[in-house]
Amino acid sequence: MRILLWWLLFTALCIWVHSFIHGIDCFGPALLVLLHLKRIKEAVWLTPIWILINEGAGSLAFGLSVLWIGGLVVLFYLLCQYLSSSNLLFLLTLSLLAGAWNSTVVFLMAALQELNIPPEEILLLGIKTAVLFPFLWSGMVVAFQH
Repeated sequence: MRILLWWLLFTALCIWVHSFIHGIDCFGPALLVLLHLKRIKEAVWLTPIWILINEGAGSLAFGLSVLWIGGLVVLFYLLCQYLSSSNLLFLLTLSLLAGAWNSTVVFLMAALQELNIPPEEILLLGIKTAVLFPFLWSGMVVAFQH
């Protein structure tokens, strides 16, 4: 019961952060930290919940969060083939790739819906993701280990 309460509070905190920092997803880094800590069971049951929350809160068509989270998991496991997930270079590389992936997914989904989002806004979102990702990761590693 305590673990359920913890994840409920964590999810509420992530939603609160989303409301202050437009376009930043806390659930993606959280999922990757769970994979890093080998907490697969929690990752499996939390992922669909977080995807549904993101999809319901977003203004783009259904599928953006599925692509975003799926791509992050693929990037995580590909990078794990070359670096240890506890390595600083791993985190910095993953952050850059997450930023690039974020911009790619938003650009793709906006184009599919024929939305005119300025490319510099999409690029800025990717940069913001890449910059904040290591801080989110570090905070979550500390929080999840206790």
